[in-house]
Order: sequence, then C-alpha cells, then structure tokens
Amino acid sequence: MLEQEQAIQKLLTYKEATGKTQSEIAKELDISDPQLSQFLKGVYKSPHIIIPKIEQFFELKAQKEIAPKAPEYKQTSISSKVYKLIEYCHIQGKIAVAYGDAGVGKTMAIKQYAKKHPEGAIVITVSPCFASITGVNELIAEQLRIREKIARKIYSEAVAKLKRSNKVLIIDEAQHLTVRVINHLRCMSDESGIGIAFIGNDEIYLKMRGSGQASYAQLYSRIAYKEHITTNSITKEDIALLFEENELEENVIELLLAISRTNYGVRGAVNVFVNTAAVFGQINSKNIAEMAIEMNIRP
Repeated sequence: MLEQEQAIQKLLTYKEATGKTQSEIAKELDISDPQLSQFLKGVYKSPHIIIPKIEQFFELKAQKEIAPKAPEYKQTSISSKVYKLIEYCHIQGKIAVAYGDAGVGKTMAIKQYAKKHPEGAIVITVSPCFASITGVNELIAEQLRIREKIARKIYSEAVAKLKRSNKVLIIDEAQHLTVRVINHLRCMSDESGIGIAFIGNDEIYLKMRGSGQASYAQLYSRIAYKEHITTNSITKEDIALLFEENELEENVIELLLAISRTNYGVRGAVNVFVNTAAVFGQINSKNIAEMAIEMNIRP
C-alpha cells in the first residue's frame, strides 16, 4: 500500500499534469471534495480509507493507457460528407440533413467539426427523454448559458443570442425528434439566420419529407442539402485509412471492410479490431474472424 505522502504526491503530480480541478479529481476517486482537500493537507482522520481508492484509480489508469484503443478520427469518404454538410450549414445558414445507417462515422464527424470550431459549433445530442420542445429548449439553453425556464422565453433569448452569431446548430440522434419539434427548430433557424444540421438515421429524413402532404411542404422545402449514408458506401480505402497506423495485411483490411458493411458498420469493425487486440494480442485474419463470430457478427 502507498504511504500517505506518496499518495498525496501522486495526486498533486496528476493534478498538475492534467490541469484538472480538485473537484474533478475527487469525483474520479468517488470521494467528496472536502475529503480530498483534507487528505491533501494531511489532516484527514482516516487516510487508510482513501489510499486504496487512490491506488485503484492509478492502477486502472495505467491499464487504460496500455490497453488497445480505437483509431483516432480519420477523414473517410463518409465522415468527409458529414463534415462538409455541417460546414455548408455553417457558412450558408441553411438547414441540411445527413441520414442513414448507424455506426458509419456521423458522430465522429460532428465531434471533429466541433473540435475545429469550438466557438462556432453548438452540438446537442437528442435522447428520447429530450425529444420534446421543452427538452430541446433545455439542451440549447445549456449550451447558450440561458437561465430562463419558461419555454417561450428560452426560445426568444436563444433566437436573440443566435442572431448574427456566426454559429451553427448541430443535432445528433435527430431521429428522436417529432415533426412538431423539427418545425420548432426550423422556426429558430428562420428567425435567427443560423444553419441547422440534422444528423440521424433514415427516420429523420422521412419525418422531414412527410408523404407528400402539403402540411410538410414548408418543412421539406427548407432542406437545402441532404446526404444519404449507408454501410455500403464504406470503401476499402476508408478502412485502410482508418487503421493506417497498424499496417494491416490486405486480407485483414478486406475482412474489416466486410464487417463494416454489416448492420454494425464501421463501429462494429473497430470493436472487433480492439477486442481482437485485447484478447489475442495479434491482429490477423484468423483472429479477426474468430472475434467477429464470438461477437455474433457475420460478415
């Protein structure tokens, strides 16, 4: 077991290296901020309770550092399409929709755009519990630091803040939105002049298109740009680019491509790759195939 002084020094070094606050570190250790403060000052009455938590934390951290990891973002043919669609919305102030199969890199493209445009991109991810107008307003209010609680006041303040703001609103998992909420956001775009990128599966496009009814015309006519993305669009070059640091053999790339074209998408190929590296320690077509079968993925 670590001595108390050793544990304190490890935490202080970690705090300095990461730039994390004391509260953030306390949360990681699953202790209260006052407990950590007293421990760092050497006045906590039961250090033997906290020291094992610190040991476990750094042991897990060390394991994570050497564990196989998913590849970093790469500008594949699909992520490039989503990135350019968001960029179009940002520059032109229009509404666009990228829709299609799951696990192909849409969310990765969103994260990359937000990373490149930290001041201009507003990203909200819609889960079913936030799919109402109230829920979406709350997500937007959080991003814009709006304290109002009444829906119409949030809307008015959001429009005021977004007008001439040079921002773009990116909505991930947009298929959870109802047509009423999509229209609510369309009005926000109209009044503020900002572009909105709706990103999701086929359902979001079907909702925006409707079935040819006149009541949907105002919404559908606002779609200035659309991209339909499927797993069949994934190319061998995409897989080779995604795993380029690993110098994979041709037959391994072909197998990962076949996996990526299933319903599991690129995400499935990445998961199979990471699990293969973790379990077998060696990446080859035999091990990849065995792991895919173990994960019930049939390329």
